[in-house]
This record gives sequence, structure tokens and C-alpha cells, in this order.
Amino acid sequence: MVLKEPSHTATPAATQFAPAERATPEQLHLEAEACLGHPVVQFLLRALDGLVLILNPERQILATNARSREVSDTTGVPVLGYRPGELFGCIHANEGPGGCGTSSACAHCGAVLAILEAGRTGQPVQSECLMSLRKRGQSECAEFRILASPLTLGDHRFTGVILHDLSALKRREVLERLFLHDVANLMQGIRSWADLLVSGAGRPKAVAQKLAHLTDLLDRELKGHQAMLLAEHGRLKPRVRAVLPLEILQDVADLLRRHALASERRVVILPTPEGVIHTDPELLSRVVQNMAINAVEASFMGEAITLSARVEGSRIRFLVHNPGEIPKDIRSRIFLRSFSTKGSPGRGLGTYAMKLFGENVLQGQVGYDTGSDGTTFWIRIAR
Repeated sequence: MVLKEPSHTATPAATQFAPAERATPEQLHLEAEACLGHPVVQFLLRALDGLVLILNPERQILATNARSREVSDTTGVPVLGYRPGELFGCIHANEGPGGCGTSSACAHCGAVLAILEAGRTGQPVQSECLMSLRKRGQSECAEFRILASPLTLGDHRFTGVILHDLSALKRREVLERLFLHDVANLMQGIRSWADLLVSGAGRPKAVAQKLAHLTDLLDRELKGHQAMLLAEHGRLKPRVRAVLPLEILQDVADLLRRHALASERRVVILPTPEGVIHTDPELLSRVVQNMAINAVEASFMGEAITLSARVEGSRIRFLVHNPGEIPKDIRSRIFLRSFSTKGSPGRGLGTYAMKLFGENVLQGQVGYDTGSDGTTFWIRIAR
């Protein structure tokens, strides 16, 4: 990991959320000496389970345990003066004018909120924190349980922070819940049509066609969840072949029209580039499909969902547009694995899967643009 050298300022600095001021280098080194030289701190760093950070009042790191260095890939790298998001590779850490904690996205960060609350109240604060990380060129989601507690050592006031990584547990819970939800729904449909066929109440050919369709969807769901598990562990490899962009969009449109809400929306495919591209069509279709389903669920009856593609030099961009605007308070959390605007737990993995498949497997770029003229999710990949 390459860490950006933190700036040092003792004067008021601009911020979009938490205070941006940092200790001067001299003050920082004095605080670090007082911290590391105290037996209580040495005990905390060696004895506590989890990731342990000791922060100064400016939320800068004075000391860490070995486990924190291993997780952040900074063993042997000086991290004195960095803030937690800068250490772990949070994608928002450098968006604000003063680094970690100072961007608008930081207003929703459980770690920043807990640290600030502990400093304000002088009491321990427990919370959970969802982070979008960029490590070794890969997008990752991490979920932590966090405890921030004031720590007074002589004349110095610090904050002890302990993070327990819940990522594996949360990943398993979400995937299992989503898998059971989707498969149970499809099995219910298969059972209903099978009962109709046995009773002789329906036309055999029409019922058989419906059963074949549901079985195809079930097979697609099983393969999709298997692909998700492999991608989570970095073991999913793309199967590249030549395909027309229009084939991708038609495949997505066909699947979208089977969605429960799609009959009340219009699906429009704009003119598409004619030359072939070389990619994994199944994974690319899955990414664009997730964008399209998200667009359907975010739109109203009668509105149009637009599918398109355009060539950009040596790359091609696939776009899905709907007329709605993403609320400002959720924009920074769109691609988090455990975040959802839907009511039922375990939903909302579609946006996370866009990043997982589109960037980590297809080596593309995934993003969105939103405003008063609507929202466009897109993926840009090599042709």
C-alpha cells in the first residue's frame, strides 16, 4: 500500500464534516512518545483482540498494534499522523479538504461518529462501521464493530479505538439470506405451476413453458450466487469471447421484462455500436442487469428505463438511465455490501455486485451520475 503523506496544520482548515486540523509534527512526536512510553498503552497494544489504534485529539494515529498493520498492509511503513480511513484505504479518505473525516461521506461513517462522540462525551461509544476500501487495485467492502473510548495518560487525552472485523460474518449472513430469499421465491413458483400441471387445470404446453422458464431462472440464480462467492474470494476468472454490445443490452432487456415491476415501466434500447467487443458476456450482462433492476425499483409507473452503449476510444461504456435522483444522504453508501435502502434485510446486493464483478473481475470502472435529470449507472470496460 502507498500512503499519501498527511498534511500538518495547526490553523483552522476547511471541512465538510469533522474538524480538519492536525497536530504539528513537533506536537505529534511528543504525543507519540508519551503514548508509546506508557505501560497501559503497551498492554492495550499487546493484549487486546482486534485492531487497536491510539489516536490524539485530532484523530491522528499515535500507535497501532501488529494486527492493524497486517490488515492495512503497512507493516514496516511509518503511519504516525495518519487517520484511520487513511490507514485502511477508505475510498473517501482523500475526498475531503483535510483527509479522513472531512468529506461529506464521512457524516455516515460509524468510525468517525464514534470517535467524535467519545471525545465529546468522555464516555466509551460502541458502533458499527461500513467501509469501501481500495487495496492492491481491488475494491473491497469491510464491516467493523468499533469501540472508541477516552484514554487519559497524565496530562494527555487520547482515544483508544478497537475494531473487530465482521466482514466474513456479514458476507456469509447477507449471501445466505439473499440466496434463501431468491431460491425460495422461485421454488414457490415452480411448485405452484407443477401443482397446476398435476391437477390438469391448465394447458399442459403453457404450464410446461412456464416451468421451463422458472427452472432457467433458478439455474441462473444458483450460478449467480456461486459466481458471487468465487468473486468475493478472488477466484472468479472471466470467460472472454467476442460479443456484440446489442446482444448484452437485449439480454438485459429480456430479463428485465420478467421483473415484477417491469410491466409498469418502458424499457428502451438506444442505437448501439455495431463492432464486437471481447469480454465475459455473462458477467457483463449480470452487471448491466443489476443496474437495470436498480433503475426499475427506483422509478415510477409509466417511466422509461433506457439502456445504451457508446464507444470511448479503446473502451466501451454501458449505461442504464432512469428519471429518479439518488438522495444525497445515501450516495456515498450505494456500493457498500451491507447497505440497502430496501426494507427487507439482505436486499440491495445488486449495487455491490456491480463493483465486485465489474471492477474486480472484468477490470473495468463502475460508477453513477445523478441529478435533477435522473440517474445513470454505468460500466466502462476495454473493448
